[in-house]
Amino acid sequence: MPSASLSTPVQDVRASTNVPRWALLGTLFGLLSAAAIALYGPIGVSGTYPRFVGSILRRITPTYAVENPYLVKMGSLITTETMLVVGLLIGGLLAARIGRRRIHAPAIEPINARETTPRRRYVDAFIGGFLLLFGARLAGGCTSGHIISGMTQLSISAFIFAAGVFASGMLTSRALQGGK
Repeated sequence: MPSASLSTPVQDVRASTNVPRWALLGTLFGLLSAAAIALYGPIGVSGTYPRFVGSILRRITPTYAVENPYLVKMGSLITTETMLVVGLLIGGLLAARIGRRRIHAPAIEPINARETTPRRRYVDAFIGGFLLLFGARLAGGCTSGHIISGMTQLSISAFIFAAGVFASGMLTSRALQGGK
């Protein structure tokens, strides 16, 4: 009789308990988020970007960086959140490599008339991402931090905000697809 492994694959646990995969993974994510908040505090990633800019400015124009209250408040580049961002980038790259064996642009869909080439799509995505980060920092934090950390802490405002984010995302998607 083969010996039982200490690590059971997710699908084996799911099959033996009849728990949907989304529920199992959601529970694991919730437990991990709660542990991260208990050990470190609320998490988010948008603060990493002004820290990155601050670290560059400290090397180029140290006087300006030291006199800028926002950059001083944001602190050093090397933080737990920075490592989270680096891990997200590495994880995304590894997932793309393992899953498809090569990285390529997603199929171009006729959602935006400007997106006629993969390069144009990447430029638009970069501009959109920059605007999203700018808005997140202007608001004092990012949506993922507010939703993930806030909901893990059972914050009512986080639940209302998450509902608004998902509702507006669904409405925007529907509008971009011509009401389909």
